[in-house]
Amino acid sequence: MSTPAASAPRDPDVTRDQIRRFLLDAEALPSPKGAALRLIELARDPEASIDETVRVIQTDPALTGFVLRAANAARFGGIERTLDLKRAVVRAGMQMVRAHALALSMIRDHARPRCTHFNYQMFWTESLYTAVLMDRLAAHFRQFRPGEAFVLGLLAGIGRLAFATAAPDEYGTVLARAAERGVPLQLLEQQAFGFDHHELSAVLLADWGVPTELADVVYWQRDPEGGGFEPDSRPYLLAGVLQLAAGVASTALAPEAGGGGIVYLRAAMLELEEADMAELTSAGLAELREWLQLIGLPPLPKPQG
Repeated sequence: MSTPAASAPRDPDVTRDQIRRFLLDAEALPSPKGAALRLIELARDPEASIDETVRVIQTDPALTGFVLRAANAARFGGIERTLDLKRAVVRAGMQMVRAHALALSMIRDHARPRCTHFNYQMFWTESLYTAVLMDRLAAHFRQFRPGEAFVLGLLAGIGRLAFATAAPDEYGTVLARAAERGVPLQLLEQQAFGFDHHELSAVLLADWGVPTELADVVYWQRDPEGGGFEPDSRPYLLAGVLQLAAGVASTALAPEAGGGGIVYLRAAMLELEEADMAELTSAGLAELREWLQLIGLPPLPKPQG
């Protein structure tokens, strides 16, 4: 098979229809369980109270720790640290709480995909690093609602996990070809399935109750200029920041995957200096190590030297 060229513009409505058919035909998909599922149900109930949310979180000690850490994160600098779970939920925001619950339920899912060339632990490590970088970039640009940047970073790549779960054999072949030929993964995904993991992520997030505006940002993260966003709008900035954070995470954790070019280009477009990027990556890696320990994922290798 020849190396695919860059794909022509596609109709998002047609693409979403293809994704819906894929999801309907899938025998297995990553799905929220336990506390995460209950929190999604509560989000759809206009009568649900914050006390009910707190009670659900308290059933899961790991989720409780996750929420408390989020509420005491650096972006709330100057605010007194809290061990009160209700205050933590209010401070972090329900959107972030649900995202943490979703991620934790999937990380701990023992029915992991049997997909060759899909590294489950590296996927979540990269997702967490993207989330940490998004959080720090949000603090830099100051145009984001609390928690939304972390949520996007944590779940923006969930389509990769969905491909590996729903079509493990076919997706394993796609991953092998991408590694062998140095072809962008999304081009081979489009060739094999008709859509890529960014587009699949957006549809899944919308199904899980993530606001449409944020799902659209995930959909267009590979091409923020193609999403029809107003140049000075918050969604356009979010999409660009997400592209940058995901690119930094990918190149830092898997340098062989390439992609450094888009990182430099997007950083320049966002007017981030070399010193800004150095601080972002080093501080982000330090925070990532703390998250990995909290969740129970394998630690990063120690720096050489």
